[in-house]
Amino acid sequence: MRRIRYCYKRNRGMWGLAFPHEWRIEIDPALDDQTLLDIAIHEAAHVVLPDLDEAQVDRLGRHAADLLWRMGFRRASEE
Repeated sequence: MRRIRYCYKRNRGMWGLAFPHEWRIEIDPALDDQTLLDIAIHEAAHVVLPDLDEAQVDRLGRHAADLLWRMGFRRASEE
């Protein structure tokens, strides 16, 4: 299985960026946990399913993040 690489990076007011050909995403580290989950899924969808349009990717991100949040998924503390 190919793994998506990620890093936390501020990008001129953008919450996340996807680089499908590189299988890489960037996510703003200042996001709250729930928004970070949504954006991570959203950007991952751009990488894994590049033929989806923005509305489809946005819908997938919001619904998957909502489900995972309700299931208790949270960002691990970096201690």
